[in-house]
Amino acid sequence: MAKGSKELDVPFRRDVVDTVIQDHRIDFERASIRQMVAAVSEIEKRLSCRYLRMEFGIPGFDPIPIGPESEIGALRRSKVPGMYAPIAGLPILKEEGAKFFKNFLDIDIPADCVIPTTGSMQGGFLAQAVAGRCDPKRDRILYIDPCFSVHRMQRRFLGLKEASVDLYDRTQWLDRAEAICAKGDVAAVIYSTPNNPTWVILTENELQRLGEICTKYDVIAIEDQAYFGMDMRKDYSVPRQPPYPPTVARHTPNYVFLLSGSKIFSYAGQRVALAYLSPSLVKREFPGLETWFGETRFFDAYVMSGLYCTTTGVAHTPQYGLAGFLAKANKGEFNFIQNVSEYSERAKVLKSIFLSNGFHLVYAEDVGEPLADGFFFTFAYPGMTGAELVGGLLYYGISATALTIACSSRKEAVRACVSLIGKEDYKLFESRIKKFAKDHPMDVTRESSAHGNVIPAP
Repeated sequence: MAKGSKELDVPFRRDVVDTVIQDHRIDFERASIRQMVAAVSEIEKRLSCRYLRMEFGIPGFDPIPIGPESEIGALRRSKVPGMYAPIAGLPILKEEGAKFFKNFLDIDIPADCVIPTTGSMQGGFLAQAVAGRCDPKRDRILYIDPCFSVHRMQRRFLGLKEASVDLYDRTQWLDRAEAICAKGDVAAVIYSTPNNPTWVILTENELQRLGEICTKYDVIAIEDQAYFGMDMRKDYSVPRQPPYPPTVARHTPNYVFLLSGSKIFSYAGQRVALAYLSPSLVKREFPGLETWFGETRFFDAYVMSGLYCTTTGVAHTPQYGLAGFLAKANKGEFNFIQNVSEYSERAKVLKSIFLSNGFHLVYAEDVGEPLADGFFFTFAYPGMTGAELVGGLLYYGISATALTIACSSRKEAVRACVSLIGKEDYKLFESRIKKFAKDHPMDVTRESSAHGNVIPAP
């Protein structure tokens, strides 16, 4: 329980919740995660209560000492604080990053192709920016939806066009993706796997087909593996020992692979990640890049122009911190999968509570297999849209986000993140969900409130 907060009976005071929602101009169908975080924090403050928060996809564990100790050691080396870090990355991090790619994906890559970025968000931003300017005739980004909503925000910022296919129908999405790419105006396809927000995990066969499409139509695959190896149905924890996580990098020379330190190492505060630029892509010349970046090589546009003019690279100490984690993992001295396995246990429990109270899962399968238990899952309640459900749950001290912000075709779906709900919260979570279900019998017609999103408390 947060300091100063207390347990309140649910539903919470309607007048307070509605006032905050109106003050923050929240439209639950479109509200971003950050908007929801701000509004819920304000309700907590006004009511002196604590929400069970499923809207915020941040790590739920403290980082182990490997990273901080590596950073502290670097700071004690007198020259580090007074020098700019190399834009393309410290040699030790690039080398450990390349070893990690070999050890945990069984893919050889030169260290020169491994580029530190200030989080995977910057890595994806630069990948879209460069890919979208390689050829004046190719200015469209294909999103495999539901997608990490910031990727689309970046696309809007860059002034690029978009196309979309949805993962809900796993038998059709690749055919639709190929039909879109065949039109000749797609520069890149971007996606996350495991997927944020659904936790769908693309199979090796799917990624092989996607890689073949990218090669055939000269499209760049931008694969965001922010939750690398966190499919708890398989053990990816031992270096140089199969199985290896599925990746498009085995199936096309046109890829940018993003590896984040935020979730697998619980190191989000240091904003550090790696972008792996395929060896083939690094060397390619694209005349279209010169107008935008003053360079024609993909590598130079990404690093010497894009990275340089946005953050001038990553600071020394986060690079040393990430290198410390990678080095221990490469030696088999740090099982990073085991370190985050509790997310899977949380997902199992929370899914069970939802299912026992009339809710159902939306993106519930991976090509015939039950969805893995992990960082996210999606749920719905009969008779409600996702926006209505998000609004209704707010009165019961539970916060989440509608899947419409991730451009899902499933308007009834809501995203749940398990990272901030621990074992000590299960009983309270269950009591609040039970009360919500009791107050909202599935055969009762409910009307929207005056601002169109929130289901009135009974």
